[in-house]
Amino acid sequence: VAQQVTSDCRPWEGTSCLAVCRKCATVQKPVTAAWRRQIDEIYAHYAVYAQGGGVEQVAFDQQTGAGVARSQKIVDWLRGNGGLADTGCLLDIGCGNGAFLRAFGRVHPRWTMAGLELDARNRMQVEAIEGVTHLHVGPIDSMAARHDLVVLIHALEHIPNPVSYLRSLRGLLKDHGCLLVQVPDLVSSPFDILIADHCSHFDAVSLRRVLELSDFEVLRLEAGGSVAKELTLLARPVSAQLAVEPGVRISDEQNAASMHIAWLHRMLDQGRSAKGSIGIFGTSISATWLAAALGDRVGFFVDEDTHRIGRRHMG
Repeated sequence: VAQQVTSDCRPWEGTSCLAVCRKCATVQKPVTAAWRRQIDEIYAHYAVYAQGGGVEQVAFDQQTGAGVARSQKIVDWLRGNGGLADTGCLLDIGCGNGAFLRAFGRVHPRWTMAGLELDARNRMQVEAIEGVTHLHVGPIDSMAARHDLVVLIHALEHIPNPVSYLRSLRGLLKDHGCLLVQVPDLVSSPFDILIADHCSHFDAVSLRRVLELSDFEVLRLEAGGSVAKELTLLARPVSAQLAVEPGVRISDEQNAASMHIAWLHRMLDQGRSAKGSIGIFGTSISATWLAAALGDRVGFFVDEDTHRIGRRHMG
């Protein structure tokens, strides 16, 4: 599919190849020099939650229509599944402007928290959050502190080698510490393969295998458990290497990726054959991609997130 999109919802020209890892069955974009240059350009101009003026995206209940901030839904899931103590120390990797830190701190006021990011553009916002000690900017191997909980929310899919990266996180966890991971679910979200800066595209099987290959024990893994079309996982490091089968069948993942690409092409054909001006429901990944692909045919966006209503998107 020629048109892509960035994870901060900007149209992105060009195509990407897809491959399937024979060890973990994860669908991945090959990490070439050209891909790395593309990623550097995307991150240099990254704007988190730009459509809502920096306010975190709202997730809507499929039955009631009620809207709740995505981070709050993850915190609620963690309270029901994590067995967290009253006090502890948390590290949020890829914390952005601190949405999850705010939500977690409101529920766990006796915890101390820190964030980690590639740059310091959101330092003032993050360090102003009650309970946050500091924002660390730079590689994780320069961190010495150990934590009760390390959080990777929409971060692991950006990592070129997820197994080696997860292994490097073990030193940041205390003996009984846990790792919280949330990534898009490729099974329920075909649009994920269109996101240019997403290197890895997980389903429940491949995500579990990546954690086990990284010497983590998966305590809980849910598809759509906290946020629709997302995989949410809780794990802890194990002292001995887990016994993982040496090979996997990759045909299912190959077929799934091919089916997604065919579905996306059919969607484009439907949009191009429609009569008159087109309105698009939503202003995030899928809507941005479709609007860019259809060009001047798109007349307006509709969004139920009140933070976005009245704003302009893509002009």
